[in-house]
Amino acid sequence: MPTTIDRSPPARSVPVMGAAAVAVAWFAGMAAMTLLIKPEAVVVFGPSDRMIPAIVASDGALLDAGRFHVSARPGATTIGSLYAAGAWLVWPIMGKGCGRL
Repeated sequence: MPTTIDRSPPARSVPVMGAAAVAVAWFAGMAAMTLLIKPEAVVVFGPSDRMIPAIVASDGALLDAGRFHVSARPGATTIGSLYAAGAWLVWPIMGKGCGRL
């Protein structure tokens, strides 16, 4: 006789767990790409009041800023200093047609 401990998860939770795994892989992959490809421009998610000084201090160039995002052309140490300043994610901006590049 099955008990509540022996029950398998409901079928509807499997797609939700799969979607969550895909989302985590996407976010982590984009963050890793920033470290691997040395992009011309990045978009930074995090409090802009802490990100803008980190960009300026690391010889980056500020392109655009909002409340929780900043676009910048990174310098040699910009990406590391952004994460040290508390950036949630730093993603590369791909291609010339994106944003104000």
